[in-house]
Amino acid sequence: MVIATIAPESAQGADPAQIAGQAREVLARRCVGCHSAAVKSSGLDLSSPGAAARGGSRGPGQILARVTSGEMPPAKPLPESEVEILRQWQTAGMPAWSSGAIELRRATADWWAFQPLREAPPPAGEVSVIDAWIDAKLRARGWQRAPEADRRTLIRRVSFTLTGMPPTPAEVLAFVDDRRPDAYARLVDRLLASPHYGEHWARHWLDTVRFAESEGFERDWIRDHAWPYRDYVIRSFNEDKPYGQFAREQIAGDLLTPQTRDGVVATSMLVLGPYDAVGLTSAVDREREQVRADQMEEMVGLVAQTFLGLTVNCARCHDHKFDPIPQRDYYRLKAVFDGIWQPTTGSELRAGGRPVLTGAERARHEADLAAFDRRIGELEAQVGQLDRAGRPRLAVPATVPAPMGWWTLDSDARDDAGALHASLAPEAAAFTGGRLQPPAGKESVTAVTVPLTADVREKTLEAWVHVARPAEKGTTLFRIRNHSGFRGAALDGIHFTAGKKRRWENASTVNFRTDDVDGPEEDTPAGGRLHVAIAYAADGEIRLYRNGKLYGRPYRPDAGTAHGKLQTYGRQDAIVELTSGNGLELEQARLFAHALTDGQIAALFAAGVDNAAPPRGAEREGLVRRLAEERAQRRAFAEAPARAFAVDVRPAPPTRLLARGDVSQPGEVVAPGAVSLLRGVSGDLGLPPDAPDADRRLRFAEWLTSPENPLFARVLVNRVWHYHFGAGLVDSPNDFGYNGGQPSHPELLEWLAADFLRHGGSLKHLHRQILLSAAFRQSSRLDSAAAAQDASARLLWRFPPQRLPAEAVRDAMLAVSGALNPRLFGPSFRPFEIIKNPGSYHSYSPVDSADPALQRRTIYRMNINSGGNPMLDALDCPLPSVKTPKRSVTTTPLQALSLMNNPFADRVARTFAARVSAEREEPAARIAWAYELALGRPPRPEEAASAAELAASAGLEALCWALFNLSEFLYVQ
Repeated sequence: MVIATIAPESAQGADPAQIAGQAREVLARRCVGCHSAAVKSSGLDLSSPGAAARGGSRGPGQILARVTSGEMPPAKPLPESEVEILRQWQTAGMPAWSSGAIELRRATADWWAFQPLREAPPPAGEVSVIDAWIDAKLRARGWQRAPEADRRTLIRRVSFTLTGMPPTPAEVLAFVDDRRPDAYARLVDRLLASPHYGEHWARHWLDTVRFAESEGFERDWIRDHAWPYRDYVIRSFNEDKPYGQFAREQIAGDLLTPQTRDGVVATSMLVLGPYDAVGLTSAVDREREQVRADQMEEMVGLVAQTFLGLTVNCARCHDHKFDPIPQRDYYRLKAVFDGIWQPTTGSELRAGGRPVLTGAERARHEADLAAFDRRIGELEAQVGQLDRAGRPRLAVPATVPAPMGWWTLDSDARDDAGALHASLAPEAAAFTGGRLQPPAGKESVTAVTVPLTADVREKTLEAWVHVARPAEKGTTLFRIRNHSGFRGAALDGIHFTAGKKRRWENASTVNFRTDDVDGPEEDTPAGGRLHVAIAYAADGEIRLYRNGKLYGRPYRPDAGTAHGKLQTYGRQDAIVELTSGNGLELEQARLFAHALTDGQIAALFAAGVDNAAPPRGAEREGLVRRLAEERAQRRAFAEAPARAFAVDVRPAPPTRLLARGDVSQPGEVVAPGAVSLLRGVSGDLGLPPDAPDADRRLRFAEWLTSPENPLFARVLVNRVWHYHFGAGLVDSPNDFGYNGGQPSHPELLEWLAADFLRHGGSLKHLHRQILLSAAFRQSSRLDSAAAAQDASARLLWRFPPQRLPAEAVRDAMLAVSGALNPRLFGPSFRPFEIIKNPGSYHSYSPVDSADPALQRRTIYRMNINSGGNPMLDALDCPLPSVKTPKRSVTTTPLQALSLMNNPFADRVARTFAARVSAEREEPAARIAWAYELALGRPPRPEEAASAAELAASAGLEALCWALFNLSEFLYVQ
C-alpha cells in the first residue's frame, strides 16, 4: 500500500479531524501489521501521517494506486467504503489524528499460550471442577446458571453432540423413566460406546484437516483412495486411541515401530490438501517451484494450526506480524516435510494411492513383482527372438544416417538400433497383427524408453502408422521429452489433431513450438497405412512430411522465447514415448540425431516398413500363452493390496530460507526444526540440514507430542469444548496467538489440558468430564439481564442453543424416515454424475435417488470440492479443501427453500409418511408418532389439533415435511 501527499484540497463538507480518525482506524486494522514503525515492508510506515507522506521504497508518488487496484492488502482488498476514507484523508492533505502514532500490537514471549501448563487449584464448593470455574465467573457478575434441562431435552442434546443422530422414541422413554441416580452418566457411556460416536467426531476432525476426495484447482479430479483415512479416523475415535498416538501416526505413521497399516493410512492427513497438478506440470521451472512452495505453505499451516494453534505459515515471507515466530521457524518446520508429496501416477499426475503395507510387507511385495517382471521379460525376449528370426530385415537407405533408435512394434518395443529399449506396464502390453495396440477396454497404450545416452539437438522423428479407424481425439504418437520437471521443460512429437482440422502437427509443451502448417486433411481410410516424419533443423526450422513428401509449409517457432528455440534433450534425462490410441496404431518408429533432408525422408518412405505379422508355430504360441498368464497373474498380484492416498516420500533438496518468500531469492540452508517460542521446550530437533525424511518426521512427532509442549493438549481440549458448547474457551480454535485473544476461563483451560494429559490423552475421558458437568446439563432458559451483557452466553449462564450441522440434518431426516442405511466404513458413495468437459477439468452434477447406497450417513459421502450438495451447502457445509476449525452458522432464505424444495427433502418426507402409516393405524396415533420420531416428544394439544387439520387437508406427507422444517428439528436446545 502506498499513500502519498498531493496539494491539499479540502474535502467538501468533511471535518478533517473526523476524516483523520476514520483513516487511523482503517490503517490500524488493515495496514500497520506490515507497514509500521517497527516493520516497514517496502520501506513504508503508515503509523503516522508524516511517515505515510514520506512513502516507501516506491516513492511518494503512487496515490492509493496499489489499494485501489486490489493489490494491497494482499490477503483481502479493502472494501470501497474504506478506500474512500483513505482517499478523502489523502485529498484533505493527510491531517493528523489526535491519538498519536499507531502502535503495532503483537504478542511477546510472555503471551499466555506460550507458557508451560500452570494448573491452579479450583474454587472450593463444587462437585465438578468445571462447574467450580464456570460458577466463579458467574458469581463475579451476579449471575447464576440456568436450571437443569428436562430429560427429553437432555437426551436429544447429548445424542446429537456425541453421535450426530437423534435418539429413538424408545431410547427417550427409557431415559425419562430411568430413576437411577447415575442414569445420565450411563447414557453418556452408552453413546460413547456407540459406533456412531466415531462417525460424528470424525466429521469434526475431517473439517479441521481439510479432508477432500478431489484435488481442487481447475481439474478437480477425484481421489479414489482417500476414503481409508476417513475410516481410520472413525476407528481411532471409537477405540479411544490416545491423542498422542493419533497425532504421531498422522505425522510419521509409516515410520513408527512397530509399523502398522493404520500408520500408513494415517499419513494421508499431510497430503489431502488442494493439489495444483497443472502448475506442477508447467514447462516453466519457476512456476513449478512457486506451486510447490505454495503447496508446502499449505502443509505447514495445516500441521501448525491443527496441533499447535499457531499460524506459522504467516511467517513464510517475513517474521510473523503478531506472534514471536521468526521467518526461520517457518522454514525449519517446512524442512521437516520437504520430502512429502502426494501419491500420483503418470505424466498428468493423476491421484493415485500408496499400497497399505508395512515396510516389510512392501519390500516382499516389490520383490515378488520384480520376479514377475523378470519372467515376463524373459518370455518377451524369447518371443521377440523368434519374431526377428522370421522377419525380413530392411536396411536403412545408404543416403540416410543410421538411426539413434529403431522400434519395430510387432512383438515388443526393443530398440533394434541400440539400447534405447522401451517397455510398457506389464498389464498394458499388446502387440497384435504386427503393431502396438491398446489392450481391450483401454483407449491408448504407451511404451517408454530408458533415458537417452547422448544429448540430442537436431533430430528427425519418423513413424509408420496403421489407421485402425478414423481418429476421434487428438493423439501424440511419438515424442521425445525431458524427463525432469514432471511433464518436462520441453517436448517435441508427431501429433494428429482430430476434430474440425484433421491434420498433422508438431506437439510441444503448451504449444510453444506448435503451428498449423496448412497441410491437407488426413483421409487415409480404416485399414490403411501412412508414413509421417518431422525434421528439426539447427536453425530452428521445423518441417513435417507425410508419405515421403513435404506436408504443408516449413516454419520457425518464435525464437525470441526460450521455448521457441531448438531444444536440447539431455543425456540421462530425456526419454522417448511411443503411443497407439484413438484409432492410430504405431507399426514402426525411428529417431535420428540429424535433421533429415527432403530426399532422405523420401528414401525412408520408399524403403517401406520392416515389421510383419508374427510367425505361427507351436513354440511361439506356447510362449505367448505363458506370457499372457504371467501378465494376468502379475496384474492381479499388483492390484491385490489395498491402497490409500497417503504420503509419497522423495529425496528432499536442501531447504533454503527464501527472502520475502520468493523462490527466486534463495538464502541460507535451514535445518529441520520446530517453533522456538514455547517456554520449557526447545524447537531444536538436533538434526543436520541433510537429515533423511524418517529422522525429520519422527523427531518432530516426538517434539510435538511431548508432555512439555503446552499447546498440544490446550488446543485439543479447546476443540472438544468448542464442539460441545458452540464456542471454545479460546474463540479461535486454530489460533492461540495474539489474534486469537484470551481464553474466557483461563484456569479451566489449564486444568482440562493437564487432566487430559494425566488420563493418557483419552478423548472419551475428556467428553465425560465436560458432559457430566452442570454447565452442560443446564437448560437454554433465557436470562435477559445476562443476555444484555453476554448475548452469546460465552460465560455459560445457559446452554447456548445450536443449529445442527448440515450433515446431522440430513442424517436425522434419514434416521427419522427409516431410510438410513447403517453400513459403516468402505468406499464413499457418489451422489453425483461426473461430467468430463472439454480440456482437462471435471464437473459434477448432483443426483438423488432411493438407492440404498446413497442413504448412508453423510460422513460416507464422497467429499469433492466442486460437487457439493445444494441443501448441505445452504446449511453451511464447508468447502472440503479449506481448513474449517469453526463452521459458519448463517440464517438465509436459501436454507428454508432447500429444506422445502430439495428433491432429497421431498423424497424423505414421503418415506417418513410411509413409515408412520405402516407403524400406526389411527390418525391421532400417526400424528403423535410422527412427533415422537422427529422431535423426541409428543405433540402439545394445540399442535395435535393443527397437525390433524393439515394431515386431513394435505395428507400425512405434508405434516412430515413440515416437521422437517421446524426450528425445533434443526436446533438443539
